[in-house]
Amino acid sequence: MADKNAEKAEKRKQQALQQKYMEYQMSEQQLKQFQEQLEKLDQQKNEAQAVGQALDDFNSSKDGDEVLVPISGGIFFKTKRTEDRNFLVNVGAGIVVEKDIDGVKALVDNQVSEIAKYHSHLMAEFTKLAIRHQSIEEDLKRLVED
Repeated sequence: MADKNAEKAEKRKQQALQQKYMEYQMSEQQLKQFQEQLEKLDQQKNEAQAVGQALDDFNSSKDGDEVLVPISGGIFFKTKRTEDRNFLVNVGAGIVVEKDIDGVKALVDNQVSEIAKYHSHLMAEFTKLAIRHQSIEEDLKRLVED
């Protein structure tokens, strides 16, 4: 009878250990996903800030100055600045509107601000999850040691 009780207790312990380990793995996977999202947000923020800097540089140039227009990562088009200071901005669904430099700068600044807000929110959630992950890890260690 004592052997049966010991077997049942051992079986319950193994089940608890397996369940806690699955929780640990899921938590670890979620942490990795959060890290990837945070890295992507950092990249988007850096790109938007680079656009803002390019707009500032463009705004400080004079008519006739040679400017480099970024086409894609590391690819530029060399041209001369004209007096036309309007930009074409894709606002979605294939719709393009004309905006002056201040309008584009405000749009980019707003994007940077929104990305920063979302990054802060995601970082707070990441921190909560990291604390929970640590707690699960401690529980797992206790189960293994018992």
